[in-house]
Amino acid sequence: MNRRDALERVALLMGGLVSAPTITAFLEGCTPGTQSASEQFTGFSADQLNLVSEIAETILPATDTPGAKDAKVGGFVELMLKDCYYPKDQNSFLKGLEELSKKEFLKASPEEREKLLSEAEDYAYRFREETAQKRSQAKESQQSFEEPGVPFFALMKELTLLGYFTSEVGATLALDYLPVPGRYEGCIDLKEEQKAWAI
Repeated sequence: MNRRDALERVALLMGGLVSAPTITAFLEGCTPGTQSASEQFTGFSADQLNLVSEIAETILPATDTPGAKDAKVGGFVELMLKDCYYPKDQNSFLKGLEELSKKEFLKASPEEREKLLSEAEDYAYRFREETAQKRSQAKESQQSFEEPGVPFFALMKELTLLGYFTSEVGATLALDYLPVPGRYEGCIDLKEEQKAWAI
C-alpha cells in the first residue's frame, strides 16, 4: 500500500478530519525541511511526555478495550511531532501543552480535564474558521497568506486517533482485525454492535 492510500484510509477512519500538516507529513515523508538549531524540536521532557500521555488517555480512555496509554500514544505523538511537522506546528503544539500545564491538567479531576480539553477544542475550531476566512480574504485581494501553525488540540486529537488506531493494541483490540484479508468486498453490512474494521 502506498502512502497516499494509507492517508485516505486513515482520513476515512478519522471521519475525514485530517489537517493539512498531517497530509503533508504523509505525502512528503518525514522531511519537514531544514531547521536551525535554535528552533529544532528534539523531543519532550519527561514531564511533557507524561502530560501528553495523560491528555491522550483523556481523549481515548481505557474501558473494556485498552486506552491511549496502553498503545503508547504519547511516544507516537512525540515521534510524529519531531520528525514530520514544521517548526510553526511544533511551536503551536508546545505552547498549547504549556498552557494546559499551567492550568494544572495533571491535578485536575476527570471532569475538569474534559472541560479543559473541550475549551481547547472550541478554540481550535474557532481558530480554523478564522484562518479560513483570512485565507479567503487574502485570495480575493491577491495577497500572500502565511499559514499559521495547527492549533494544539486539533493536532493532539488527530495524532492520538492516528497513533491509537494504527497501533497493534488499537487495530487488534479496539477494531476488528483480519490479518489475512480475503477477497475485496466494497460494501459489507456490519452486524449489530460489531467493531469497525482495522485498516
